[in-house]
Amino acid sequence: MSRQSIIAKVLVGGTVVTGQTGHPVLPDHDVWLSGDTISAITPSGEHDVPEQCEVIDARHAIVMPGLIDSHRHLWQTTLRGMCSDMIAPEYRHQLREALVPFFRPEDVYAATLAGALELIDCGITTVLDWVHILNSPQHADASIAALRTSGMRAIFAHSAPNDMEASLWWSNSERKHPADVRRVREELSDKDALVTMAFGARAPHLVQREVRNHDWHLARELDLRIVTDGGIGGGLWAGRTYPIRLLQQDGLLWPGTVYVHCNNLAPDEYALIRESGGYISASPCAEMYVGFGMPATLDALAHGIRPALSTDSVTFVAGDMFGTMRSTLTSLRGMLGYKATAQEEGVGPWEITSADIFEMATARGAEALGLADRVGTLEVGKAADIVILNTRSVRLSPLNNPIATIALLATPADVETVLVAGNVVKREGKLVQFDQGRVVDDLVRSRDWLITKGGAELGPAVQKGLASCGLDQLIVPSRPPKHEGAGDV
Repeated sequence: MSRQSIIAKVLVGGTVVTGQTGHPVLPDHDVWLSGDTISAITPSGEHDVPEQCEVIDARHAIVMPGLIDSHRHLWQTTLRGMCSDMIAPEYRHQLREALVPFFRPEDVYAATLAGALELIDCGITTVLDWVHILNSPQHADASIAALRTSGMRAIFAHSAPNDMEASLWWSNSERKHPADVRRVREELSDKDALVTMAFGARAPHLVQREVRNHDWHLARELDLRIVTDGGIGGGLWAGRTYPIRLLQQDGLLWPGTVYVHCNNLAPDEYALIRESGGYISASPCAEMYVGFGMPATLDALAHGIRPALSTDSVTFVAGDMFGTMRSTLTSLRGMLGYKATAQEEGVGPWEITSADIFEMATARGAEALGLADRVGTLEVGKAADIVILNTRSVRLSPLNNPIATIALLATPADVETVLVAGNVVKREGKLVQFDQGRVVDDLVRSRDWLITKGGAELGPAVQKGLASCGLDQLIVPSRPPKHEGAGDV
């Protein structure tokens, strides 16, 4: 540790899980922070604590890198749990077409802020927010403002509207990516800021060939990483679409592109992603719930790709990465066990371990998002995005295997302290600098307003759920004819 370092904080006496390959766990260590970065990781007590240095007690705790959610729709926080019993087409036509066109900028702000604070509460310090509610420039501004207010590290992935003309944007679309992306790019030009930018490209099969070429080249012109969603290889309701082949035919398989879901790609498409330097973001919980089939984890691994993990949307499932890690490993081992049983064989020792899954939720996510030089592991010189898990509880005690505890045993309730860029954003189990009641009240008011505008057109399952909360009284029978379309998740 350099004597010239200005030490601002020290996390004392924790079991430090660095996430570095070959050096994953350091029992009884201190993590020293200088400004927004990690300045040293040393055996506990090796150095005296300077005066004016804030001490954070990490004894009886795991100190780990902040989790990374590589694909999330934070604006959908208002719609939490409405689609848990729906397949993807039902979600699109029975929920999104009913309520989403009525989202105002203030609704986007309320949902995005509440969703971002939920991430922090769950130990997620970095998110790629794939924003497909950009019905106006003001909607984009509201989303960015909420991300900045939250204090978390976020990538704003600029996508398309989901307005009254959804089909014109999300089904065989002739519409090019919204031109407002240029204005937003100027606003988010600082690559070192907490909130940066990506290009949320609609899936190749949802737009016409000319649009696909225009959008991909626009992203390159703006120097933006492409993250393409929209059920890439997802469900097969319309048959296989071969989206990666569509990109290949025009030379659009560029290094650094992130492909979301990828459940049912052809074998050659996984190979094309790997060979082109692309990444996969898998959302196992949401994918299995909406009918996409089994996650792409096994196919991706078979083709030399270690996917990043994501939660997708709380309209279907819980928004925490602990559950996502468990679902990833459970589904993977279930598939391997099923295949072995079908061949009347027993499974061999597991080749993919809890450490691999933890890596997918941290270092692999950082790699996919182009942030591996800053986050994903605890190393000197990297950003101080850190989570402390309290292991002195009946849930996690006694601590026998730190990495398995993170990947398979922990829950958001175990997240005691969270730091982003050296700033404490959760302390002793509580979010700091926010009136949580006010945030929730704003979210509820937004939900109520949306129901009054579009509730009459909601599907029966959603209406039944609302009625069980007494919210059916808000539904007013007034709504323009709904449109077909909205092909993404």
